[in-house]
Amino acid sequence: MKEVDFKTYQSLLVNKSVSKSVIPKSVLQSDTFQNLLQAEILKFSKLGRGFKVEVSKEIEFEKFLNSSFPEQDVSNTKSGNIKKYRNSKATKVDSSPIFLFRGFSAYQINEQIIDLQKQTRDFGLFSVIPNSVIADKICFVENLETFLNAEKLLGNEFLFVHKYGRIGKESISMIKAKEVLVFVDYDFNGLDEYLRIKEVFGNAELYLPNNYSELFKKHSASLKGNKAKMSKAVKTSDDSTVVKIREQVARTNRFLEQETLINV
Repeated sequence: MKEVDFKTYQSLLVNKSVSKSVIPKSVLQSDTFQNLLQAEILKFSKLGRGFKVEVSKEIEFEKFLNSSFPEQDVSNTKSGNIKKYRNSKATKVDSSPIFLFRGFSAYQINEQIIDLQKQTRDFGLFSVIPNSVIADKICFVENLETFLNAEKLLGNEFLFVHKYGRIGKESISMIKAKEVLVFVDYDFNGLDEYLRIKEVFGNAELYLPNNYSELFKKHSASLKGNKAKMSKAVKTSDDSTVVKIREQVARTNRFLEQETLINV
């Protein structure tokens, strides 16, 4: 279960009843809630023109809470989520952002000069939890495989950056750069990542090859799963490049993977 379930059931424990209208649909429709109704541990009662949810068997309900949420005072970590909610993803956890870097000159990372060319040539990449990064030209690359080969397309002047996990504004706020390029898949997720980066770096540009239309016709793939979901930021953006790609993807239900540009 998740934090929203815990808060709902905790409120029922304390208040003995709550209006049905304030209970999230995800909780009302869950198997757990339905089982509590069938066991008559919870019940619906009339409340004015609507209904309320009441605890009808207090001892059984307390047993359910103790079993479902065995520990309350836990750390804000995945292990804490497991202990409290039996679900590692129940709530957002505190974590350290891990970045992968590739480059072909020296850069200032965490207030040290790092010979990234040696690190890249000897080990393929350099991994760090950064608190400061300074570079003239940075390129954020969405996918790992493309990140490992991006210089084949974009040359050796960029500090190439790939984050382990989703990029958030806070995680990249410690980076300083004069020029920022964003290289992502040409789909709704890629556009959303570009817009998040652009919130931090107003001068960020989305990499779009001159032959994009031709590549799209030849190599675009069918849009499936979470790639077919458009965020509010993408829907409302008036960035001309975003609008162009957004409308094409929505019209054709197809997208172009960034790996295609490396392997053409």
